[in-house]
Amino acid sequence: MNVGGSKRVIGPLSPPPSAYTEDVVFTHPDGDSELRCTYERNGSMYVGGLLFHRVRAYRFRAEGHCTPWHIEGAYDTLVEVEHSDWVGELLAAEPSEIWGDWKIRHFLIYLDGAGAYEVAAEDVEWLPEGAA
Repeated sequence: MNVGGSKRVIGPLSPPPSAYTEDVVFTHPDGDSELRCTYERNGSMYVGGLLFHRVRAYRFRAEGHCTPWHIEGAYDTLVEVEHSDWVGELLAAEPSEIWGDWKIRHFLIYLDGAGAYEVAAEDVEWLPEGAA
């Protein structure tokens, strides 16, 4: 099932955490959001992830509720959903006095053992990997 939009690969998490993921945490303190993964590699624990800027909305699907669309092409890989129905809904709900002030992009990543994370944000960057 296509939930609205085609996917364009931005890049895989490197190294891919899913096979060895211990923990996934999504936080949204104020305007920006972080998706942090703690994973094991060669006997040591590491933390890495993504930082989303100017977040307007986000949603999560547990593994058991993901469709093939949420997984294919997005397994351990950040993708941008182009021509997103969800972004269209967000823009349509925007008050007319601020219409056009937001650049909203739809990002999706699927992490095995956790599920699918979708974030509507202006931009995203990779967090540097570090020791846990």
